[in-house]
Amino acid sequence: MKLYRNIALGVVDGLERIFDKEEALRPVLSQLLKQNKKWGSRDRRLLGEAILDIVRWKRSYSFVGALKENSKNYNWELVGVWMLTKGAELPDWDEFSEIKGLKITWPLDPLTNALTIRESLPDWLDEMGIEAFGDAIWEKESHALNSPSSLVIRCNTLKQDPIKLQKQLKKEYDIESIQSKEIPETLLLKEHKNLLQNPLYLQGAFEIQDANSQRVAHWVNPQKGGTVVDACAGSGGKSLHLATLMQNKGIVYAMDPQENKLEQLLKRAERNGITSIQVHPHNDVDFFTLHQGKIDAVLIDAPCSGLGVLRRNPAAKWQMNPEKIKALEILQQEILHKNAPLVKKEGTLVYATCSIFPNENQNQISRFLKTEIGAEFKLIKEQTFLTHQSIFDGFYIAQLQKI
Repeated sequence: MKLYRNIALGVVDGLERIFDKEEALRPVLSQLLKQNKKWGSRDRRLLGEAILDIVRWKRSYSFVGALKENSKNYNWELVGVWMLTKGAELPDWDEFSEIKGLKITWPLDPLTNALTIRESLPDWLDEMGIEAFGDAIWEKESHALNSPSSLVIRCNTLKQDPIKLQKQLKKEYDIESIQSKEIPETLLLKEHKNLLQNPLYLQGAFEIQDANSQRVAHWVNPQKGGTVVDACAGSGGKSLHLATLMQNKGIVYAMDPQENKLEQLLKRAERNGITSIQVHPHNDVDFFTLHQGKIDAVLIDAPCSGLGVLRRNPAAKWQMNPEKIKALEILQQEILHKNAPLVKKEGTLVYATCSIFPNENQNQISRFLKTEIGAEFKLIKEQTFLTHQSIFDGFYIAQLQKI
């Protein structure tokens, strides 16, 4: 493997933005690739692989390289250690002068290295994992969260049948997949493919969405012709799924603080052939007054730490901390109290996060049920989906009914 200096400069730029400026990993990658359109496919792949690996294994690489985080060349040295783990020879660059001649052992020996080192975990996250799950389960889960993520798609059943889509992907694009036994519209691809320019995707035949994320809309169980509020819709993956399950009949009210995400949602809805989604500002007082106690189902896919999706976003373990999580817990309660009054009698409230930790999940629902608003609800079911058990992203879902 040969890493050219211009690509290394791109990698270091990305690491500085992720580690030092705490920018989101995926947008950083996307922006770097857009800024350097002349890079070839090999270089673009190397840049993405390097940034993802280094962000994921930062603590492990620092350990094997005896690196100091306050070093002015720390990010460069992480790149150097990454190259050594790939069996590459370090170029004669000044930034590598302190690690020139470094010999490393990779992968790390699980018998002689602590879990925090071999699974590249900050101490606070390791302590939280042990407290929540115990040593044995946390060791399995932290290892699974460092494993490659699977590529999962959701068939848009308004336009296509899952079995027909599966056959068409194989016949026309040599893309093999397995249909989920639990979620019929879910197809698990046997290998990673770039699908964003696939004609079927552009025609709205499918969306890219993790299987456990797809469970959320099913827990809402929206009915054809009904009304649903997606209170934290983001760019709309679950809103689209809800509208599809409702056969594009009824209304999905999608809300989010970020208007640009709602704009993306509307574009995705158009591609999916969905007309039943309406977007509203999350602070539309008139909406909450008009619809109080009248909505069939409310989904709160709450802002969270993202610690259940570290396979896809390993930056979260370096950008999160206990203080930020406590602030998120307060926000989660505020969102619950704000949106729960919308649910009609015997209606459904679903709370979900892509975190696996009780303080954002079970404990939140327990606290909510003890409040004045929460006393109007009963818990029907809840479940934490761990990655090492399900092979998909870590998720928590709770279904409540207004009584």
